Order: sequence, then structure tokens, then C-alpha cells
Amino acid sequence: MRTPKTLKALLLSALLATAALGATASAGQAYFSNESGQSGVVDVYVDGQLVFDNVFPNMPMMFPQDLAAGTHQVVVTPFYLTPGQGDVLDTAVIIPDDGTYTLTLAESEDELSRPVLAIGVSGGNTQTSE
Repeated sequence: MRTPKTLKALLLSALLATAALGATASAGQAYFSNESGQSGVVDVYVDGQLVFDNVFPNMPMMFPQDLAAGTHQVVVTPFYLTPGQGDVLDTAVIIPDDGTYTLTLAESEDELSRPVLAIGVSGGNTQTSE
């Protein structure tokens, strides 16, 4: 039979473990918007996991997904292909702590003013890496 001291110790350790997980696993809600008609219907993988599937151009997403704060590798593919088989875009994005964000696939320009696809992150204080 466990003593009250053992029970208190177990409860305290469970509480501390939960608090530590909450502090490191801060997540924000993310939507994905496909503003590029040339990309067609796409799937979006974040860190190798399918997060948004069958995203049509110019159709707003109704349901956000939780993304942990930090840098993530985002791969956009045609809906019928897996990553590495004709990716539309493969880039890194930075998701800040908490909040609601939209990852937007849209046409942009590179340093030579050529049209390219890029992902922008909007909502709150954000940064994008390409």
C-alpha cells in the first residue's frame, strides 16, 4: 500500500511533467491558403507529415491545424504525388509562439525579378525563410 508521501510525490512529479510539456510544446493554429492557380490542387506536408490535403486554388481553408512554434520544413506537392516526386515547393517557415496564422502559397519574384512560388506566413509577428 502506498503512503500519503508517495502519493504526494507522484502527484507533484506528474504536475511538473505536465507543466514542462506545456512550456515546450507551444502551438499555434495554422490555416493554408493556395493563392496560386498554376499549382493546381495541392497537398501540404509539414516536417514529413501530411497536414493539409486536397487544397484547391483560391478556396479558403475552414479548419486550422496545430503547429508547434519554431522552424518547420514545408513541402507542397500536387495532390496525387508524395514528397520528392515533383514538389511544387520545398521551403522552411518559422511559426511564432501561439496565435493563429495563415501559410499562403502565392507567386512572388526572386532576386532577378523572375516569377517563383513562395510561402508567406501572416498573422502576428512572423518570419519566412526560403
